[in-house]
Amino acid sequence: MRNTPSMNGKQSIHRMQMSRPARVAAVIALLVGVTLAGALAPAQTVALEPVGMIPGPVEHVRAQGDYLYISHHTSFSVWDVSNPAAPRKTGSTEFPEEIWGFRIRGDRAYVGANFFGVGILDISDSAAPTLLGSHKTLGQTKIGAVYENRVVLIDHMEGMVLVDISDETAPTGAGSFFLDGYARDVVTSGKIAYATDSPTGLYVFDLSVPGEPEPVGVLHAPASPRFIEVQREEGEPSGILAGAGAGQLQIYDASDPSMPVKAATFETPGRAGRVAMVGSLVYVADGQAGITIVDISTPSAPTAAGSVRTDAPARDIAATETHVFVVVGAGERQEGETAVQIFRRSS
Repeated sequence: MRNTPSMNGKQSIHRMQMSRPARVAAVIALLVGVTLAGALAPAQTVALEPVGMIPGPVEHVRAQGDYLYISHHTSFSVWDVSNPAAPRKTGSTEFPEEIWGFRIRGDRAYVGANFFGVGILDISDSAAPTLLGSHKTLGQTKIGAVYENRVVLIDHMEGMVLVDISDETAPTGAGSFFLDGYARDVVTSGKIAYATDSPTGLYVFDLSVPGEPEPVGVLHAPASPRFIEVQREEGEPSGILAGAGAGQLQIYDASDPSMPVKAATFETPGRAGRVAMVGSLVYVADGQAGITIVDISTPSAPTAAGSVRTDAPARDIAATETHVFVVVGAGERQEGETAVQIFRRSS
């Protein structure tokens, strides 16, 4: 039975005197307020203006500095977007299997390529991204993140998998932890890794602990995100995550790794698919609604910070301090055209 705070006599009398319709209305208002307070906030503090376009086909996108990294099916390409009005493709490479996801860290890309496993790309020369090494897991590899000399990846059969990349040309398995549900995504922030699965929830791992990975915290959360991003990937872990699940933006606070909590759910006007985080701003690829921008300066009380319509449904998104890159068009494994729309942040 849930414990509730005690009330003094005056509060108890007031509650007893409320009519049943009034009590029901108050409860509904409270519940709606918890979920929608951010969505109903009128503030519009971020403005985006379109400045460029990259033709498809494209599925996934990541941004770092003056470069944009794009994948479609088995292709991985690099684009120079230092002049976003005239983006220029500089190089590309092919994988033997479909790319399900990737993350960029410095001059490396960690690519989850289905049954091929995780591939480590040297992207220091944008004209010639080069495969340094790979590691095949038991099942289908979706995405890889990194901590020091280890890659953390998601595999549908093994769950969360650690790979030792001390020798990038010959990566070796370093342990795994089976997630109870359907493994979805993983991201690292400093020494901490956050993994999500459906329908179980969020797992938190301390990668500085030697040996087989074991979660230091677990949050059982129905409709947990299929895709997650963390506020800060390098340095001291911030513990603030954003993800898209059940068509909504979900905010998690794992600043105490042993006790992760869902801080808030924000109902966007469209159907949240993927997110990108820059500081306290979350950019949401929001389907038919285009881009929705949410301020999570207070994680438990996210507020609307702007929105912009895109030429077609928004599917994936990446962002820097100055620009936003959004994949628009047909969804994954759908027939139809796709492209990347480039927006400049003007406020």
